[in-house]
Order: sequence, then C-alpha cells, then structure tokens
Amino acid sequence: MLYNDLMIRNYTAITAKLFFLSLILGIISPLFASGPRMAVLTPENRTNDPRYDYVGAIINGIVLYDLSTAGSVEIVDRSALDDALRERELSLSALAINPSKLSEGIVGADYILTGEYVLLGGDLRLTLKLVDTATTRVITFADAGNTENTVHGLVEGIVERLTGRRPTLQEDGKSRSILKLRDETPGTIALFSPLIDAKILLDGNFIGYTTGDRRLPFVIDNVEPGPHELSTDLGRDFGVVKTPEIVFAPWKETVLVPAGKRVTVTDKSSHFNEQIYHLQYPFSKTQTFVLDASGRAKAEYSFDFQDRGGNKKKGRIQVDIHSGSVTANFQLDDERKQVDLSFSKDQESLAEIDLGLIVYTITAEPLSGKVRITVDARRTDIEQGMHRQNE
Repeated sequence: MLYNDLMIRNYTAITAKLFFLSLILGIISPLFASGPRMAVLTPENRTNDPRYDYVGAIINGIVLYDLSTAGSVEIVDRSALDDALRERELSLSALAINPSKLSEGIVGADYILTGEYVLLGGDLRLTLKLVDTATTRVITFADAGNTENTVHGLVEGIVERLTGRRPTLQEDGKSRSILKLRDETPGTIALFSPLIDAKILLDGNFIGYTTGDRRLPFVIDNVEPGPHELSTDLGRDFGVVKTPEIVFAPWKETVLVPAGKRVTVTDKSSHFNEQIYHLQYPFSKTQTFVLDASGRAKAEYSFDFQDRGGNKKKGRIQVDIHSGSVTANFQLDDERKQVDLSFSKDQESLAEIDLGLIVYTITAEPLSGKVRITVDARRTDIEQGMHRQNE
C-alpha cells in the first residue's frame, strides 16, 4: 500500500545515506573488505498476514547497514549475482532454500544470508540462516523481540562467527520498534444487506441495524486494520443455509480490512424458506412442443444434486409425446419408473411418480396444435419450515 511503500523507501534511503556517509568519512570500507563475501536476501514473512510484509524490507536494511558498519565482511552486489545465476536458470533464493544445489564459486559469494520471521503476540520471532556456499552448511541465528536491537544482536553473532570479533551494534534505550512502523490507519467497511432492521455485529459487538435498502450500505468507520468477523441477525427465519447437510445459521463473514482502505461486503442472508424452495426443486422445466407430421415430439432432461450426506445423485427424464398421450420415463440413479398420460383437447393431465428421495410431477396440457409439458423434481428430505422443527 502507498503508505507502507513510502515508509519503506524512506527507511531504506536513510540507511543508504548513513552507509555512504560512513564510506566518505573513512569509518568503514565494506566493498573493499578482504573478509568473507556475503550475499544478503530479504527475510520472508511467515505470519500469513500480508500486513507484515514491510517488516522484511526493514530488517534487510538494518542487516545491510550493520554488516557495513561492522566491517570485515564484503557485501556482494545482488543484481550482478542474480544476472549470473539467471544465465544458468538458477536463483539465489532457491539456492538458499536448497543449499545442496550449490557448487564452489557458483554464486560468487562465500556465504548467503537468508531468513524468515513470524509474529508471536507483540514480538517478532526472527531467524537468520547463514549458508556456507562451499560446504552447504547452514548456521542458524534466532531471537525474539520487536525492536531494532533484535536485529542488531543477531548480526553481532553472525559477524563474530565469521571474524572471531563481536562488534557492538545494539544501543540500549535508543532502539526503535520495528512493528510500530506499520501503517495503522483505520479502514472502513461498507455492508450491503437486503434485510430490514437486522442487527449488525462486528467481532460480536452490536454496532447498528441494516438499512433495508440493498443499494444503500451501512458504513462502519474507524475499523482497525486486520481480520474482523462481520455478521447480521434478524431472528430465526433469516440467514444462510449450509449445504449439503442443510444447516441454518445467521450470516457471518471474516473481513480483512486493509489500512486506510474501504472494503465492500454483501450480506447473503434471505428467508430460509426461500432458500429451501430452491434446494427442494433441483429440476423444474416447462416446454411447449410442436408435433411433427407424424403427430409426435420427444425430449430428454438430466440433472444432479447432493443429498444431505454429500452423496451425488443423478436424475433423468425422457418424454415421448403422441397425439392425445404422453409416455414418460423417470430415473434416479439406478431406479426407474414409467408413466402413461392421456389428455383431451380441453383437459390437462397430471401424474406423480415417487422414487424415494425424489418425487417427479409431470403435467401435459394440450394447446392449439401444440402440447405444453411441465416436469418437476422435488426432494423429499427437504421441506418448507424445517428450520423451525427443533423449536
């Protein structure tokens, strides 16, 4: 996001300025050091929360500055290494993850420094891995904290391991918090709902009522960035139906609110009987047929659905229309039944066929030179009002 990008660029720019100022003053000379050559990779975010991606860039900037300040370690130009590896269809990140693919001199560095971090409560668990490109040996350095000193301490250990001399990089009482550099600008949720005066709850707390206009949202301002549970409640007749088992519950959804952004959410609630109706009829078809020169017409339909146990069921209907009669074959999985209907000019005919989980209904209605056929498949394991059966 723009704020974070700007923040990271500023932080990196400050680090770079300090680094080159040190060169000018003669304090350090990392690019011309005779010590081990090291390629530094940005640590990976393992928190599964993209809001903390920015921390990797900040850690990387601190590590680079600390290594330069400590001296005795030469920092290898990443872009040059990447170009060389690309010619061999390799990548520095892949080699760091799988050191067994390294061969002597292949990366132009004696060591690769990689890492990862996770958030534990208010602290960051940071792990840095030092990969020896000659032996593929990996040495791990880890610590937990939330300030720059956490990173400084690990770099002190890395430099000591490589040179035998431990620099002083940590500053007591002067270390800034890494996590507080993130963007905490409140966000906004716009909830669109078809319900009239339903309770709205954010993280279990009542915050208002739905507007009753599906085009006019209820707007929730000053929402802390991060995941939140949003739900509505209009009593026992409204909500969502969980399929295939058919479970009734109020609508709720986990909403990830970015810092300073607006998130639009749609409430999927409706009356349970309306949802039951659509689930109750997995197939419904009305079709008007024009009889051919021999006075006949044919049609075939198929459908499928899941029963409440999650098992897939297949249905099939075959209709053969003659002048004054209809022969229909109905099937559900391996079970079949046939019915013959006769109809006159001014009278329609109806038949019902029970195949257990599905009851078929067929209606034949004669029209002027045509026949209108209606076929429905109704499930018997679902019925109107079933959401109140346990009351």
